[in-house]
Amino acid sequence: MGHDATPTRRTLLLLERSCFRFITVCDVAFSALLRVLGPVLVLCANGLIGLVAYEWMFFLAPTYIAGFGVVTSAIVYTFALFVLFNILFNYWSCILTRPGFPGDHMAAIDADAERIESEGSAERHRFCRKCRVPKPARTHHCSVCNRCVMKMDHHCPWVNNCVGFYNYRYFLLFLLYLAAGCALVAVTCLIPLTTGNDLFRARNSTLLFVFILTCSVLLALGLFLFWHTYLVLTNQTTIEFYMNRFEAIEARRAGRAFQNPFTLGARANFEQVFGLKSTLACTLPSTAKPPGDGANFPSHPREALYHV
Repeated sequence: MGHDATPTRRTLLLLERSCFRFITVCDVAFSALLRVLGPVLVLCANGLIGLVAYEWMFFLAPTYIAGFGVVTSAIVYTFALFVLFNILFNYWSCILTRPGFPGDHMAAIDADAERIESEGSAERHRFCRKCRVPKPARTHHCSVCNRCVMKMDHHCPWVNNCVGFYNYRYFLLFLLYLAAGCALVAVTCLIPLTTGNDLFRARNSTLLFVFILTCSVLLALGLFLFWHTYLVLTNQTTIEFYMNRFEAIEARRAGRAFQNPFTLGARANFEQVFGLKSTLACTLPSTAKPPGDGANFPSHPREALYHV
């Protein structure tokens, strides 16, 4: 019985190591693929935004919006230009803004921290072996950027950048204004149907493509916006959501109640991302940095104003 157990244990250990190596290789390959695809997807996104904006400005609006009168047309055009500006502003701000790297503004790791890490202490999560920098709370290592990112939500290939502490607001507002722009274009495309014109004629194939594209993007963005609204109001990132679900299950098994240590209430959670501005003001273009430093976060509502 003992002789059979040893080979079985060795086989399982070998299988475990093989699976780990396979996952590592897949992760490295996928990360390399995203590095290559990132600039391509950014060009594709700008091309699609430009195509839809061109179609609306020079074909759809002059043909179908102008008939509603000068005042209405002026209001719709102004709103469309405002939305387009905000789409591009927030999109490129998300691309060009560094999400926040702890090594950029924190002191270099000292010898004691290295010793703590090498000894396998419980504090080892405060130091990243790959980046060799301190690893504050809510910081995670991105295999694509090959750097630790503060309050990392995810790596987005469409912006060729990580979405983290300093550019999360830009990412959210880009989603919001892109959804608004898609809704405007889709509604305008529907006018030919309600006025008796045939949108599905061969000569209107580009219009049909724009309509299907904007509706598809709007559907996806609606789900994505709902998801991130929930994350903002509960003060979680996408990574933390899955980590918290796992910890909640473990706490339930142990007979304990789990609570997200960073949640401060819906209003205070919102302010941690957008600041103390009004809901309308926080949607306007701004280069202001988010509240806090990305390394320290309040754990009680009374501390929220200090960090904001």
